[in-house]
Amino acid sequence: MQRIRQDMTGYRMPGYVEEILTQNYCGMFMNMSIIRDKGTYSFNYKPGCYTRLETKGMRLYDKLLLLRNLISVSENASDHLIRADSYLLEPELVYSKSGRVDIRNLKIMFYPDIKRLDFRYKLVIFANRIFDTSIKEEREMADRFREAAEPGDINRIKLFLDKNIMRLEGRMNEGKQNKPLRA
Repeated sequence: MQRIRQDMTGYRMPGYVEEILTQNYCGMFMNMSIIRDKGTYSFNYKPGCYTRLETKGMRLYDKLLLLRNLISVSENASDHLIRADSYLLEPELVYSKSGRVDIRNLKIMFYPDIKRLDFRYKLVIFANRIFDTSIKEEREMADRFREAAEPGDINRIKLFLDKNIMRLEGRMNEGKQNKPLRA
C-alpha cells in the first residue's frame, strides 16, 4: 500500500484535531497517522484508491464543480471542528477516486496552514491555479470568480458557482439534444 509522508516543525496541532484526523471522524480528509516527536510532526497519509486530482485538461464545468464541492468539503470539515483556515488548499493536496470531482469521490490531504489564510482567499488562489488562462472562456470565468469572491461572502461565491454550473449543464444538455440520432 502506497504511503505519503510529510514532516513539519514549528507547529503545534491541537489534540482534538489530531484525534479527528487520525480516527477519520471527518471523511473529507485522507486517512492519516500522525507521529509527534518533540517539535516535529510526521504526517503519514494512506491514499488507498485515491490519486492526486489532475486539473490540466479538465473541462470548465468540472473545474467549477470542483470549486463548489471544495466549499462543501470545508463546510463538512467545519462541522467536525476543523476550520478551513487551519489547512492548506492546493491542487496538489486534492485527491480523487477515478478523477471524479463529486464530493463522494474527493479527499483533501490535511496539511496545516501556519499562515491561517481566509478560506475565500484560498479559493481564489486555487481557482487561479486551475483555470487555463490561455482559453478565453476560462480566463473570463477566473476574472468573474475573483470579482464574486472579493466582497468575502461565501454565499455569494456559492451562488456564483451554482449559477454557472447550471448554465454549463444547460449548454451541455443542449448539445446532446442537437446531435443526430444514429440509425
